[in-house]
Amino acid sequence: MRFGSPIAVITTFFVLIFSLVQASSHEQSPYPEITELLSGNPVFRQYQDDILAARMAIAAGKPATLHIYRYRVRSTDTLLGIAARCSLPYDAIVSLNRIESVNTLLDGKMLYLPSIPALYLHDNAENPLENLILSSFDPSSVGIISFLLRINNGPPQQVHCLPEASFDGTVRAFFLTPTFRFPLPAGRVTSSFGMRKNPLTGNLIFHHGVDLAAPEGTPVFACADGTITVAAFHEIYGNYIILRHEGNRESLYGHLRTIKIELHDKIKSGTIIGIVGSTGQSTGPHLHFEIHENGVPKNPAGFLKRN
Repeated sequence: MRFGSPIAVITTFFVLIFSLVQASSHEQSPYPEITELLSGNPVFRQYQDDILAARMAIAAGKPATLHIYRYRVRSTDTLLGIAARCSLPYDAIVSLNRIESVNTLLDGKMLYLPSIPALYLHDNAENPLENLILSSFDPSSVGIISFLLRINNGPPQQVHCLPEASFDGTVRAFFLTPTFRFPLPAGRVTSSFGMRKNPLTGNLIFHHGVDLAAPEGTPVFACADGTITVAAFHEIYGNYIILRHEGNRESLYGHLRTIKIELHDKIKSGTIIGIVGSTGQSTGPHLHFEIHENGVPKNPAGFLKRN
């Protein structure tokens, strides 16, 4: 006996076919519910078979069928544990269910579990993590298959499946190790931490932070409580701010159009401290954001959380 029916057939050849498949319109959920993530549970066994079939189809370059299941999270569950038990990358569960952080409380929540290892993107980003995910992929280079998903018997939502795609290092770090809040309402990473070519000179240099693209005039938030130690103009950073935090950490905000605080101000997390601009050595409006720990530049992606 088979529980439920396929949502879509995913084609994973080099040229991927765009398709739109509507889920069942019945009042009862069209997705089988797994009550226990145990091999003795017949629905869970079927789900495992569907995942295996999808992996084998993808490996053979053949169409893979997408099935969606449901599972209500228990107090003893963790997101990473659920993903491991299902033999599915947590990226797929996170993106389909719009989970913002590894610390998001899931107890009692109904999770939707896909059978295809993929990223699942929604039409409109609801949080900075989704903005980062969307900014990481070029639709012209990654095949997108669209389908409609019904959540909790609500209206269908369009979801885009990117077969075999996964979080890049920056997105993964933002998701797994949140400490500070995101410094913008939304923004996409245009230049990551580490070695890169200077966009103005072309020379290979070490980039001590991340560049977050945002329209000029976007408010810039303090990523954590702290004290303003620098609020000045710099030849490279333009108008910039340094905020000192507990734990011998500092955050730097560069290329600001306007500085909204004063030197030595004590600032709460989320306070507007400046406005996105393009001052100093800049190729366009964006926020250059750094975090230093014990005086050493660190990858900001390892500290930030979504709001």
